[in-house]
Amino acid sequence: MDIEIRRGLAEARTLAQDRWPALLAYVGLGVWLPFVLLASEPIFDLRAILAIMSDPFTYRVGGSIAGPLYLLGIVAVIVCGAMLATWNALLTEMREGYISEIMYGMVAGAAYLVVNCIFYFGIGVILSIPILLLGGFEAAQTWGTPYLVGRHIVSTVTGAWLSARFCLVGPIMGAAGRLEPVSAFIESWQRTASAQGRLFAFYIALNIVVAVATAALLAPHIYFVFNSPQGGIADWVMHFGWLIFWSVNFAATMLIPAGFYRASQPGATAAEVFA
Repeated sequence: MDIEIRRGLAEARTLAQDRWPALLAYVGLGVWLPFVLLASEPIFDLRAILAIMSDPFTYRVGGSIAGPLYLLGIVAVIVCGAMLATWNALLTEMREGYISEIMYGMVAGAAYLVVNCIFYFGIGVILSIPILLLGGFEAAQTWGTPYLVGRHIVSTVTGAWLSARFCLVGPIMGAAGRLEPVSAFIESWQRTASAQGRLFAFYIALNIVVAVATAALLAPHIYFVFNSPQGGIADWVMHFGWLIFWSVNFAATMLIPAGFYRASQPGATAAEVFA
């Protein structure tokens, strides 16, 4: 099983054209609803974050930390549930309806979230071992910027390679209606083996595009924070801009792996299935 990038992107475009109502619905569930929930907590406002970063010793936020953490947990479950529901809606030949997809997504999404947290926490611990052996914070103070840049490059490259090897986990689960992610991790590793080089290059390029787009939005937002009143029209414009950005990012995050999953199938293509 090989994966051609061009064919995978063509499959993704076909899926978007044929299942766009479901995609839009789950963008609402996976992006707009979490945005509304997080907007209710002041600590997640960019003004508060910048104030804490600029003066961490004197700036204080009232309330308990348990509230924001609890809200983040709820949002994480909703987002993962929306992701699995989206892949289920995109990749099953006969859809069972939104209620069934959402119920599946919330159950499978919780398992997907737990396994991903355990897996990537373990990867983080493994990557931290060389850093600790090199001196950790002392090395950062000694070598300064070159050390921090090198560590960031290693983390970015490792993250892109892991994204390439495990990009099919969600689509594999959603297409078959699986509730456990472990076998999907194994199958994704096997399916991406022959194409890991081109997938790695693709995800490096994709990460660069997302980083540039994020910086292009973050720079004017920071400017408006320091030069416009809170709650003004500039804040509303930037919030809407972030919503559009994350909506497009969510849709791409769903469609691209789904397209690669279709491209890895030895049988019919998405265009043939939905013809």
